[in-house]
Amino acid sequence: MIFGKSSSVFGGGGGGGGADASLALNLTALMDILSNLLFFLLASYTAQSVEVEGQAGLKLPSSSSQLALTPQITITVTTSAIDVSGVPVGKLSNGALVSDLDASGTLPPLYDRLRTVKVSRESAGRADMADSDLVLLLADKGTDSKTISTVLRTAGHAGFVNVRFGVIAR
Repeated sequence: MIFGKSSSVFGGGGGGGGADASLALNLTALMDILSNLLFFLLASYTAQSVEVEGQAGLKLPSSSSQLALTPQITITVTTSAIDVSGVPVGKLSNGALVSDLDASGTLPPLYDRLRTVKVSRESAGRADMADSDLVLLLADKGTDSKTISTVLRTAGHAGFVNVRFGVIAR
């Protein structure tokens, strides 16, 4: 028995003789504190979403998960073109590449643009920043998988090895 006689629990033998001690724990104050804590946690939680400007005719796939985005280099692949942060670097025809690839299977104009950005970041001392090797890929859902693979390979060769895909949140 956890709560024995009063003399054995509280040490000393005075005051109660051999009567059992009863201890009551008042949970009202504890529940009040916990409910206030829960209220403030729920009230301070906000879902984050970021609006990204896409090009006309760009239809992104949908997703149910969401992540907060940080500003980064954006590669946009539509059914007719590829651009890096608004600068055109390649042409497509119905989602397939029209531009020629080099010997390593990369798209030279895309590689050159990404390397220019990477070198300018390094010279500005921002190469060690978090997400310095991250690009956001916004690709039309009708884009050929070979085109996406070429864009990913080119980004990797240029030093952008981490890629996030932009989707429409449901």
